[in-house]
Amino acid sequence: MTAAVTSAQAQSVIEPDYTHEKPLASTAWYVPQFSEANKKADLDFIIGMRPHHAGALSMVNDYFKDKKGTSVRLAALARGIKHNQSFEISMLDKIEHYMQMLKYSKDAYFKKVADQGLAQKNEFIRLPMPPIQSIFYYNDHISEEDVRFAKAMIVHHEGALIMAQDYLDNPDANNGYLRQMCLDILRDQKQEIALMHNIIKQYKGDADAVKITPDMIHGMDGMMHHMNMGGSMKHHH
Repeated sequence: MTAAVTSAQAQSVIEPDYTHEKPLASTAWYVPQFSEANKKADLDFIIGMRPHHAGALSMVNDYFKDKKGTSVRLAALARGIKHNQSFEISMLDKIEHYMQMLKYSKDAYFKKVADQGLAQKNEFIRLPMPPIQSIFYYNDHISEEDVRFAKAMIVHHEGALIMAQDYLDNPDANNGYLRQMCLDILRDQKQEIALMHNIIKQYKGDADAVKITPDMIHGMDGMMHHMNMGGSMKHHH
């Protein structure tokens, strides 16, 4: 059993390349020697990341509701954030469900902590990030609202990077599923930050004059215990 579970862990990814031809099935994800400390590490991460993701969705909704954004790339990125992070929220909810159900016994060596294959089961396909360089979008006109949203979302993304790195650095965080998710967050959101910096750079007006306020950055309440662990946020004025 140990070899089979280890092999499954090694081959598993959070966002597998899904096609409709693949079977809609999920398999259990187990970790060995799962303790109360491991459970706390997982729940602390979920308590911070889930509302943080939900905050990103509400920021995207506000951006589209305002209707002052004109950047094709930023609109595509915003749609991707909403689509992809909505699925990640469902994954976090599923993992939290397993965490709350966990019971410990000396005989149970492996603990179920997630389901592999949720993307296939939910027919989820990750939306790709638009190209960073604006050469692919000759008519990508960038408005003041685009700059404001990009600045706010950069700060928001930096919060996610801190939480993801904190989990990876936590010796009690041994949930391979969440660790893979954190690696995905580090990869994806660093690239998205680069895109948003490029959009701000392409703005024809004075980007420094475009201000953001704390109320524009949603879902950051769960960041407090991460900030106490040595994380530092960059400030975007």
